[in-house]
Amino acid sequence: MKKKRGIKVVIFVLAFFWAKNCLAQEVVDRIVAIVNDDIITLSTLDTAAAQYRENIEASQESSVRKKEVMAQMHTQVLNQLVESSLVIQEAKRMGIAVDDIDVNDAVENFKKEHSLDQENLERSLAAQGMTLEQYRGKIREQILQSMVFARAVRSKIVVTDEEIKAYYNSHEQEFKAKKKYYLKNIIVKDSRDLSTVREKLKNNGDFSQVAKDYSIGSNAASGGELGEFDISSFSAVIKEALKGVGKGQYTEPVDMGDSFQILYVTDIISQGQGTVREDVEKQIHDILFREQGEVQFKKWMENLKKSAHIKIML
Repeated sequence: MKKKRGIKVVIFVLAFFWAKNCLAQEVVDRIVAIVNDDIITLSTLDTAAAQYRENIEASQESSVRKKEVMAQMHTQVLNQLVESSLVIQEAKRMGIAVDDIDVNDAVENFKKEHSLDQENLERSLAAQGMTLEQYRGKIREQILQSMVFARAVRSKIVVTDEEIKAYYNSHEQEFKAKKKYYLKNIIVKDSRDLSTVREKLKNNGDFSQVAKDYSIGSNAASGGELGEFDISSFSAVIKEALKGVGKGQYTEPVDMGDSFQILYVTDIISQGQGTVREDVEKQIHDILFREQGEVQFKKWMENLKKSAHIKIML
């Protein structure tokens, strides 16, 4: 009888510690949010917040300030997880799914962009406390969100010509600063050769041919080709010489001390004055599209939240 009683005591003690352990796990991995039929656990939140938490802990802020920032950060990350859950639920409702092929392609593209092989990728992920499967899950989620965004939000974005022109006019200096010139040049050693070159050009001589015949520059054989240059990289003397010189025109001679240079403008890219060029127009369109997309996404997300059952228990 004593033997049996001892067994019961052991079983009771083991059961007690097992129950205690289960309760501890529940506390560690409790539910912090309910989003319709989905739940977000504390462990999920901790994983998502890990990188931010490390940065905060490594900062020079006081312990009190770190606590405040940490609390704000957890709230923001939890909100992101709630929104992500809503997007995934909306994707299911729309019948949108991501194929493994799409995930594979995205992973391979990432490896190429960062010059990683499979082993280095997995090592890098492990250093961040993430497995390959977790990483693939994040990639799948990002693709899914992009597809939902395209279906629900993208179609509502309209960027008009008037909006592009208005943006250009209000940011004209910004685009002027990006003006680029595609140039050729002729370099001669003295005023006598300069006079000959100027006469040839004045009589509609082909700039490239004149460069081949008379330029002492190392690029003479290519017709004086220099390439593309950002206007901000020019010296004050060159900027002054190019002032008012348009595409297909050449500058007055520039005195370089021991020689003279004449520059020919093959093309001007992202021109700051006059008509908005095609390349600048596309750039502005992308900027406005992104700005409108953010606004539309916020509206769409707010509507999703209003119609959803969300309970925060952080």
